Amino acid sequence: VFVDRMDRLERIRSHADPRSVIDGLKEHYKTRPADFISDWGMTADPRNADRGLPVTVPFVLFPRQREFVEWLYERWKAREDGLVEKSRDMGVTWLCVGFAAWMWIFYGESVVGFGSRKEECVDKLGDPKSIFWKVRQFIELLPPEFQPAGWDAKKYAPFMRVINPETAAAIVGEAGTNIGRGNRTSIYFKDESAFYEQPDS
Repeated sequence: VFVDRMDRLERIRSHADPRSVIDGLKEHYKTRPADFISDWGMTADPRNADRGLPVTVPFVLFPRQREFVEWLYERWKAREDGLVEKSRDMGVTWLCVGFAAWMWIFYGESVVGFGSRKEECVDKLGDPKSIFWKVRQFIELLPPEFQPAGWDAKKYAPFMRVINPETAAAIVGEAGTNIGRGNRTSIYFKDESAFYEQPDS
């Protein structure tokens, strides 16, 4: 997969008009988040380290994951709620992160919200368990062709926020009883809802 991606990037970059190729790809990906995630996304599995395998690997979606991303897209477009009963190792958090990054790239001024029962689950700098660590990783590992112009994680990805400097799109985080009390969002992901201490509030 790495070789295939490098080959594609080489072809894009050596094209007489690379910008037109990127523009065409962006037009395609704007309505196909699963394609974007599978073609360019990366994920991480720390359990690979003790097996001598790379921890950071291409996020190539298997059919059920692709179905989930398409389901998310349909819920968003129809402005409908959705509930996911997830099991371990299905990559649901990473899929939501990939979807959020896709919106952040392709839909200017969109706002994606993430909430969880504890602040440290949403964002704890340097902690791979937190959602925003995954968001930053996903964006950082994209080819520069798909990152916003002027992207600088230190400047545009502070605590609980990731701002797109090119389009003003944002990914924001909230925790505990503060969930839903911030500004309105284009889509909102509530993580592990069953474990909230005060779900009604």
